[in-house]
Amino acid sequence: MRGMLAFLLTISLALGGHPEDLERGNLIKAFERFVKGKATEYDLYLIKSIADFINKEPPEHIRLFTEGLLAEKRGDYDRALEKYVRSIEIKPDYNPSYFRFNAVIRKTKNPELFRKKLTSIVRKRFAQPPPVIVENPEGKYIFLVEKMSQYLLVYRGKKLEALYPVTTGKDWEDKWREGDKRTPEGIYYFTKFIPPERLPKMYGGIAVVLNYPNPVDRLLGKGGSGIWLHGSDEEDRNNIPFSTRGCVVAGNADLREIVKRIRIDNTLIAIYKEIPSKIELDDVKAFLKSWEESWEKKDIKKYLSHYSGKFTWKRGGFREWERYKRRVILNKKNIEVEIKDLTLLAFRRGLSKGVEYYVAEFYQVYRSDSYSDRGLKRLYIIKDGDRLKILREEFEREG
Repeated sequence: MRGMLAFLLTISLALGGHPEDLERGNLIKAFERFVKGKATEYDLYLIKSIADFINKEPPEHIRLFTEGLLAEKRGDYDRALEKYVRSIEIKPDYNPSYFRFNAVIRKTKNPELFRKKLTSIVRKRFAQPPPVIVENPEGKYIFLVEKMSQYLLVYRGKKLEALYPVTTGKDWEDKWREGDKRTPEGIYYFTKFIPPERLPKMYGGIAVVLNYPNPVDRLLGKGGSGIWLHGSDEEDRNNIPFSTRGCVVAGNADLREIVKRIRIDNTLIAIYKEIPSKIELDDVKAFLKSWEESWEKKDIKKYLSHYSGKFTWKRGGFREWERYKRRVILNKKNIEVEIKDLTLLAFRRGLSKGVEYYVAEFYQVYRSDSYSDRGLKRLYIIKDGDRLKILREEFEREG
């Protein structure tokens, strides 16, 4: 928009225009009235003259979006929604049409008609697993939430099993501080169910807590807390987009189905502004294999090279970890490590091009000459320049 206004201003100045007088060459006001749906016939003449200088034909999804925006400005919300839906059909990951759809859906008298059409498009779009699901064993559930479209997707293994409309924070950007009314973007897991008797009526009797802020959030200095997946005492609340204080809210009937698939501390939920259809992935599986083999071979230098200098654990930082691991690993005669049932998710923030971090979750079996254990291991793997590094390691011992 600013670029177009600057272009119009350049033309106005070339015409020797006066900034407050259309007849003296100010085309900016004409363009502003056009965007607001209030263009006069004379405004349209001027804009058409400018359009003749543009040789490129706009893609159809952008043309439809523009037509929808103009219909919206005129108050013709059904027509606007029709245009946005057709735009999304042509380009299923086109952000502007999703956002305008979700802004206008509250204003139509036929929301279910348009919601049904959008649900069909989203289901088709995600029938093939998005590349952020790098690995997930058959039978294990993971949830993906997309703020752009306002849907929660349920995958079993890599197969889309269900999707549900949800609503997220009033401000659709990423969460950074307490009270900003934003839903955080990142990879999380569920830590506990809140008993219904402890929930105010507004939560609809169902609430599950997310581990926000996660280790990457804390590294970035992100604040706030109390991010839940919950229901509502308001009918059809899940179909009112961008209306929460930061939580993810689903319809109560949908939520009863969703929670059946949740295993506390072992079900990941990844929240994105837009779930990317294309992304450049690192060879994380090779990184994990190298980490595992260096541990088994007691190659302490190589093993520690997999960890970030910003690594933290319950007893301190990287230096404390290094001292601890040198003592423990070098004190063993032999070590065997087995990784089973690997779930591997990639995260990118907003619309950035590359992966920001990965979360690897797996069942780890450890054996040595003097000690053995098994349980759930979770690694937060960040990008340190061009190299992958472990920022945080979490382990829940079985039994």
